[in-house]
Amino acid sequence: MTTLVTDKLKRRLTRISATTVITILSFVLILTFVTFVSLSQTSFSQTPNTNQTSTAQPKVLTFPCKLTESTVQGPEYKAGVPFKQGKDFAKGLPGERLELSGKVLSMGCKPVQGAVLDLWQTNSTGDYDYKEFNLRGKIVTDKDGKYQLDTIYPVRLLMDGNFTRPSHIHVMVGVPGQPIITTQVYFDQLRDFGVKDTLIAKTVTDANGTKKANFDFVVEDNRGFDTSKGLRSNPTIGVLGHNSSK
Repeated sequence: MTTLVTDKLKRRLTRISATTVITILSFVLILTFVTFVSLSQTSFSQTPNTNQTSTAQPKVLTFPCKLTESTVQGPEYKAGVPFKQGKDFAKGLPGERLELSGKVLSMGCKPVQGAVLDLWQTNSTGDYDYKEFNLRGKIVTDKDGKYQLDTIYPVRLLMDGNFTRPSHIHVMVGVPGQPIITTQVYFDQLRDFGVKDTLIAKTVTDANGTKKANFDFVVEDNRGFDTSKGLRSNPTIGVLGHNSSK
């Protein structure tokens, strides 16, 4: 009798153990499957973003022409100067003749019509006119962005403390209602705190003894820019490039 009971108990325990093992294995398989699916979805969903972040090259707005560098204005500026014709700028004042000409361009290297150049300079003795507007005035570029200034060669300016500034003409240039660049155009190799290499205009002397120099200004000109068209549809503003250093 005892042997019979023991055999039944063993068979029951065996069935219980087998059921338990099957249940545990099933649970483990289900858990493994769920975990794998979850990890796969997470991995797949992150892959595009990861690749995009690591390989994408951001587009930047670049321009073929660089803005003219600015430099110190100086204390000699006088507001309210009149508009003048470039050929009448010097009004017959004595001194060595200088013809300064060139263009005003946009950063897209396009001619800028109607740009204003507000200029002031020393006379043949190194002095500025503070009482009137001699060698002071505004001139406007033509339809081709050109300007011409017939004036006298500005002599070097002797400052207090026996300090000498190189020959230069002061210019505020830009399109009305847009950013203005305050700078100077230099005509000799004497260096001081305001001189920059890009602001030096080389002069040549013609047969009549007149010095001639050329200098192009580059300013911001956003007239006619249509924001609804985007950058590519506004080619006069600039070009869309990839990580350009221009």
